[in-house]
Amino acid sequence: MSKLFSFQGKVFAGDRLANGTLSRPVWAGNVPAMSLKLSTDSTNKTESFSGKRLQYGRLQKGTTAQLDITFDEWLPKNIALAIWATQVTLAADTVTAESLEADLVAGDYVKLDGQFISSLVLTDSAGTPATLVEGTNYRTESVNAGLIELLDVTSLTQPFKAAYATEAADAYTMFTAAPPERYILLDGVNTETNESVIVTLYRCKFDPVSDLGFINDDYGNFQLSGSVLYDELNAADAELGGFGRIVQKSAS
Repeated sequence: MSKLFSFQGKVFAGDRLANGTLSRPVWAGNVPAMSLKLSTDSTNKTESFSGKRLQYGRLQKGTTAQLDITFDEWLPKNIALAIWATQVTLAADTVTAESLEADLVAGDYVKLDGQFISSLVLTDSAGTPATLVEGTNYRTESVNAGLIELLDVTSLTQPFKAAYATEAADAYTMFTAAPPERYILLDGVNTETNESVIVTLYRCKFDPVSDLGFINDDYGNFQLSGSVLYDELNAADAELGGFGRIVQKSAS
């Protein structure tokens, strides 16, 4: 019987509980590639009695496991993994009298502190403040980025003051979380035989993404690499092992 294989399936990532089990797994979305690379750190011994310097021994000094996963989907948990981020909720807000930098001239762009803005009003700093006119004194380049361009600032007193509203948003602050460790579960299927296969890796610690393309001609994705760490607790159970396991149904 053929035992060719081509795996697909859903990849879940969650936290590892103190008892070694998976907590609150979250589906990572479409994962087009996932690979496990096992290696050993070894020292070879060459004999010196035959005159041919033949290999006489091989000392195994350590084993390592590397996990590579490619993510297709821009999901909160995936982003946090990629850039070691803390997810911060930015509440909707109303901003009044935000001072812009002084000495602005026509053609200068200004980035407001907020984003996803609406109801923007710009005034100057005269004793009786004048209101800048959109289309004459400034134009809005991007309400999403909160970016404006000055057009005509003649006879206006700087610094200008901005008042506006912002919408709620989520932010991901880079390198503000500890190196992420995740329990990985692959709920897979061998598409050649239609047999189920389950892969569990108990402690996966990921490096930050090495290449995150923000502008692409095609769909974007990113790859994360990390180490599969030894789990002393699960290693005490012969049915689990210290790193992970592959499970499939027994042959009928």
